[in-house]
Amino acid sequence: MRVLFVNHSSAPDHLGGSERSLFRLIDEWLERNPALEPQFVTKAPKGLVVAELEQRGWPYRMVPFTGWAVPPHDAHPDQVAYFAQRNNAATLEIAELIDDFQPDLVVTNTVVAPWGAFAAAICGVPHAWMVREYGDLDHGLVYTQGREATLTDIGVLSVAVFANSEAVRDHLAPFIPTEKLSIVYPVVDRDALDRASTEFAPDIPAAPPRTLLVTVVGRLAPSKGQWRVIDALGVLADRDIRPMVIFVGALMQPEYDAELVARAKALGVDRQVRFVGEQANPFPYVAAADVCITPSGMEAFGRTTLEYLTLGKPVIAMNAGGSAELIVDDETGFLVDTDDIDALADRLAHYSAHRDDIARHGERARQRAHDLVSGPYSNRAAIERLESLVGMTIPRLPNAARGWLSAPIAVGKRRRPIGVTVKYLGRVVVIRARNFAKDPVGSARRNIAALRTRHE
Repeated sequence: MRVLFVNHSSAPDHLGGSERSLFRLIDEWLERNPALEPQFVTKAPKGLVVAELEQRGWPYRMVPFTGWAVPPHDAHPDQVAYFAQRNNAATLEIAELIDDFQPDLVVTNTVVAPWGAFAAAICGVPHAWMVREYGDLDHGLVYTQGREATLTDIGVLSVAVFANSEAVRDHLAPFIPTEKLSIVYPVVDRDALDRASTEFAPDIPAAPPRTLLVTVVGRLAPSKGQWRVIDALGVLADRDIRPMVIFVGALMQPEYDAELVARAKALGVDRQVRFVGEQANPFPYVAAADVCITPSGMEAFGRTTLEYLTLGKPVIAMNAGGSAELIVDDETGFLVDTDDIDALADRLAHYSAHRDDIARHGERARQRAHDLVSGPYSNRAAIERLESLVGMTIPRLPNAARGWLSAPIAVGKRRRPIGVTVKYLGRVVVIRARNFAKDPVGSARRNIAALRTRHE
C-alpha cells in the first residue's frame, strides 16, 4: 500500500506539532501494516522535517511553494501573483510524482497548502486532508480566496477530512459534508515526555515557601494569550496572593516579551514572571510546576495542554477551542471563559489555598491524557478510516488542467512581470529590515537557520 504525504512546512528551526502528530500516525500505521510505503513531499528548503525523514529512511522530494493561507503581508495581490507560477509548478511536479509513484492515497497535512490535493485530483487518486488548525483564527493567516471558498474546496478535493478536535470539526461542518468528516486527536509519547522532563534541573527563581509555581509553554504572541496570565497576577496581587509564573517559548512578534514585562511592571507583578525563551526541551519546566495554563483563546487542539496532562499537571485553560474538550472542569483542572480574568485569578487562588487539589487533579489529568488518545479519536481509528479509502474511484480533472497550469509558467519564463517582481521584493526587504530592527538576535537566528538548512 503506497501513500503520498504532502506537508506544508520545512520546519527550519522547530518541528511543529502537526509534523510530530503525522509522524506518530505513520509509525503506528507501519506497526499495523508493515507493507505500508510512505513517501513525502515537503516544502523546500531543507529543514528539520527532512532530517526526520532521513533518520526514518522515508523517501521524500522537496518542492518550493507557498500556500493559500498566508501571513497578512503575503496576502497582498502582488505577492499572490508573484508566487502563482511557483505554486502552479509545484502542483505539476507533485502530479508527475504521483504518476511515477502510483500511490493508493494522497494525504495533505494541515490546511495551509492545497497543491497535493489539486495534483491528486489531476491524477484521479483519492485524497484525504488532515486539518490541524483554523489558520486565520489561531495563527492570524489570511485565506487568499476567502475562508468560505477555501474550506468548501477542502471538502470538494477530499474523500475524507480529519479534524484534530471537535471544535475544528464543528468549524468545518458548514462547508464540508458530514460523512466526510472525522476526528483524530494528536498523540504524545508518555514515556518520552517522562524522560525529557528529568533531563535537567530548570533554573527556577527563588520564592517564599508554598508559592504556587505556574508554567506557560507557547510561543509569545498576542494570540497565545500570555497577557491574560499577567492580568490575573495583577488581580491576585490586590489579594496579596503572589504565584510565580515561568513563560517558555520563542518570540513570534518582535519585542512582545518587552510588552508583557511592561504590562507586569504596571501591575506591580514583574518580579513574579520570568521569560526563559524557546527551549529545545521545555518539559523540565512543566515538571517543576504545580499548575500549568493554556491561556490562548482559540486553540485548534491544544497539544501543549495534552502534554501538561500527560505529565500529571492540573491545567487551567480557556473554555474555547480544542482545549475545552481536553479538560474536565474541577477534575483535571479548570475551564474559564476567555476574557474572564477574575475567574482565571480565582482558579489560581484556589490552587494556592488548596494544595491537595494539585495532587488530586494531577493524578486524574494523567489518566485523562491516556483516555483521550486511546478512545474513538485515536490514531488506530484514523488508520482504519484511511485504509478504507483505498480503491475509491474518483473523477479526475480533464487533461486540459495540466495545460492550464503550464501556460502561465511558460509565459513567465519568456516575460517575467518586472513590476510585480519589484513590488514583491521591495515589500520583502522592508518587512525583513523592520523585523531585524525590532529583533536583531531573533532575525539573525532565523536567517542563519534558513541558510544552514539550504546548504546541508
